[in-house]
Amino acid sequence: MIMLIVPATSGLCQDYEKRMQVMPSGHAFDPLILDPVECQSYGALYAYWEGGELQDFIYSPLALGFQLPVLRWTMDGYELEVGFLATVFFQFEFVQPASIFQVNLINTDFKVGVPVVYRKGPFSLRGTLIHVSSHFSEEYIFRHNISGFGENRNTYDAFELHASWDVNRFRLYTGLGMAFNSPHNRGFWKFQGGCLYRRPLRPGAKTNFIAGTDMQVLQETAYSLNTMLGTGFEFALRSNRVFQVLLQFYNGNLPYTQYTHLKVKYLGATLIGHPF
Repeated sequence: MIMLIVPATSGLCQDYEKRMQVMPSGHAFDPLILDPVECQSYGALYAYWEGGELQDFIYSPLALGFQLPVLRWTMDGYELEVGFLATVFFQFEFVQPASIFQVNLINTDFKVGVPVVYRKGPFSLRGTLIHVSSHFSEEYIFRHNISGFGENRNTYDAFELHASWDVNRFRLYTGLGMAFNSPHNRGFWKFQGGCLYRRPLRPGAKTNFIAGTDMQVLQETAYSLNTMLGTGFEFALRSNRVFQVLLQFYNGNLPYTQYTHLKVKYLGATLIGHPF
């Protein structure tokens, strides 16, 4: 009897090990590269409009972040993945008052979360519990003579749910977010949708032409539309070494800092990378 049980148990353990991967390559839910606050790494240089007027500086958001798949179970026809994501978002301005050229740090935002992903064929679903916090830089505080505390409405916890479909060369996605645990009663709802078109430059090429849009409305900003447009090239060296070079245009409320009520536009070039 024991001789029958031991081989059976060993077979089940080996089968389970085959089904579970630790630190797998690629993503069961690919990053939403046109979302300004998606966890990824990027650097950008933008012309910047505020209140409809072009500002006399170059706006440069920079992000250092990643989405790391930790465990992935491959079952019969579907995948289940648990991971970790984190990003630090910086916002710089390149300005030259008088004859002095300055690179000023405006703000730093932090985002961390735990995503759980379900994928079956071309459909994937990602639920993420996140924490976001926003902090002015010291030089920004000194430069604007800020001497007290204001309402920091960009510090909160949230749960976000995104669904994605791959249809031929298009990726379509939609999502919603629910903010909670905000010290200043941040608006609860967030709705999101977008699409991304991807076409290889030639059959079998690792370079793709890509174009798409990301659209969001938030209760926090009275459901006004925030739109990011982007087009450029994607270099897929390996499943876990992908980066994009894009021309992007954004129109809507400022997606970073404590000044999310500001209406802005920016246009310029962005380099996006994914370390995992």
